[in-house]
Amino acid sequence: MIIKRIASVCFAVAFLMAIVLFARVGYEYISIPTARIVFMVAGAAALVLNLFSFQSGKHNPTFNLVFWFGSLVLFVGLIFQFMHWPYHKFIVIAGLGITGISFFLSPSLISGKSDNSDVLDDPKNHS
Repeated sequence: MIIKRIASVCFAVAFLMAIVLFARVGYEYISIPTARIVFMVAGAAALVLNLFSFQSGKHNPTFNLVFWFGSLVLFVGLIFQFMHWPYHKFIVIAGLGITGISFFLSPSLISGKSDNSDVLDDPKNHS
């Protein structure tokens, strides 16, 4: 549980640095090169910590793995963009695509379970 909290703090710091980098808000408090470094370190730490603890989440482990893998690819694409390396657009699009696919992985389809407790004709509700 402590790993999830540390990862959440790292994500919050990385998100604040992303606001500084993309919106140019707050750059009078922190320089752009420093914000890039903090973004990369905090974002990488958060992703690695969440990848190590993805099975303990409230969602299906398959969903968590695909979601965090897509987030990792997206993060690498943002690093490529900050460094002005080629192919950053393709990597960002791939990361967004993988993350988007993860939302179509229904936990009921993967685990074989379905929650039909609110269905009136559900045979499990008959006494």
